[in-house]
Amino acid sequence: MALGTNIKKLIEIQNSLIGDFEVVKPGRLLVRSGILKKLCRKEMQSRMFFLFSDTLVCTTPLTSGYRFKTNLSLDGMKVSKPSKEDFANEFSIISTIRSFRLSASTSEERDEWLKTLQNTISDYRQKKFSYLLQTNKCHRNTTGCDALFQNDVDFKLGKQAPVWVPDSRVSMCAKCHEEFTVTFRRHHCRACGKVFCGVCSDNRAPLCYQNYKPGRVCIDCFNYLKAEASILVRNVQHTEHTRQMMDSMKVFFQTFSHGSSHGRDSMWSSFGKGKRKRSSLLQEVKAATEDADTSGYMEIWENKRWKKMWFVLKNKVLYFYRASEDTAAVKSIVLIGFEVQTFGEPFQKVDPSLIFQVIHKNVQPLTFKTENESSRDRWLKYMKQAVIP
Repeated sequence: MALGTNIKKLIEIQNSLIGDFEVVKPGRLLVRSGILKKLCRKEMQSRMFFLFSDTLVCTTPLTSGYRFKTNLSLDGMKVSKPSKEDFANEFSIISTIRSFRLSASTSEERDEWLKTLQNTISDYRQKKFSYLLQTNKCHRNTTGCDALFQNDVDFKLGKQAPVWVPDSRVSMCAKCHEEFTVTFRRHHCRACGKVFCGVCSDNRAPLCYQNYKPGRVCIDCFNYLKAEASILVRNVQHTEHTRQMMDSMKVFFQTFSHGSSHGRDSMWSSFGKGKRKRSSLLQEVKAATEDADTSGYMEIWENKRWKKMWFVLKNKVLYFYRASEDTAAVKSIVLIGFEVQTFGEPFQKVDPSLIFQVIHKNVQPLTFKTENESSRDRWLKYMKQAVIP
């Protein structure tokens, strides 16, 4: 009865799906489905996801049915959640084909999706492991299969599609720290997913997850990938396995070994126009640092208006950033000797439970506004610790 119910659900999904994807397959089970927000390059967009026992299908909801977008095999898939409280409803999916960031409506729903995905991926890997054992493709006395699955989980630069940093969470180049404008555009590195300017990402390198087609990468990823390829070419042994690998990557090796590094058609090419002069910004702490006391978005009262910024409190120093993924701060203040005060009445028509102030006799008072009361209490806790010598 359970199998019959499952087949009925698969047929219903197949009939409602617009696009070239075969839903009904032997052994395939529907595990979970639901609408999540997909963090695209510029904004959040609603997507309907169907989690099957072997793949994750992404579709666009329509008035009648769903339009097929993509499907990701659970083979080599990894899920993770951010450590920042400001993004409590988000989680990331990383695969060898495509990676992206999703957001649930609540943190509870996010945790349910994470648990279901992790369990389904684990079940799929176990079934694949059992299949390999039965077909004598690996043996229990060797660690080959264990290493294979471990490599599937660990993120490898160039081997798996990176999760792109959204444009809205970056205001400057991750390398030269120049601020982006209408004409000074953003570009994503296809290896690490970070955002760079055109000068700092004007390189091309073959990427494994793109079948070794050249993609735009930043200079750091370019140097790393080229060094890795150089070691692979130098150490390759002409065994049966490596001969098969050489055949499948023939163009890649030939281009690297004999191809010119000039011309945009080359698989390895660098078109950097020289180093840009770095802005005089604070580069010792990144906005996305993991070892901060606390961090998050707040609004600060400046020039008679509220200005939203990302703040990081670390080692009794408060750092100011334009966006949450910036690599350099625009300002910093040592909080030792300051005094933290709360409000007993509204300030600029804002509820006093959302605002607080940091004052010093030689500095103009800094007034902050948080999104909710719990966020304000968290900031008050760490601010009061930071002002003590």
